[in-house]
Amino acid sequence: MTKQAIESSHVAKPFGAYSTAVLKGDMLFLSGHGPFDENQQLIGKDDFAIQTHKTMQNIRYVLEDNGFHMDDIVRSTVYLSDISHWVTFNEIYGQYFNPPYPTRCVVECKLNGFMVEIECTAIKG
Repeated sequence: MTKQAIESSHVAKPFGAYSTAVLKGDMLFLSGHGPFDENQQLIGKDDFAIQTHKTMQNIRYVLEDNGFHMDDIVRSTVYLSDISHWVTFNEIYGQYFNPPYPTRCVVECKLNGFMVEIECTAIKG
């Protein structure tokens, strides 16, 4: 089974030595996605809620453009620039899933000018 780099015309192309996502068998591994449009422009400069929705929409684009769905996500790692946004993040994140929810880890870290980044793994079916 070989791995295949996956992209979406709806999200920014990688600007480093990484893939938007990698498909291996029926598993899709998404790199960290943030609140950027397809031209790498930050959306919602100082608005955490807007940034979180845009990040989730970007993840949905990558999945759906490649035959996956949000409910195929089995795990995610979330990076917040300020852990005090956790409650707001949790409310928004939950709007994109049906139970059973993916497993998840949320950590606070310094991000490069934005407030949220999410990486995840999806398994088709």
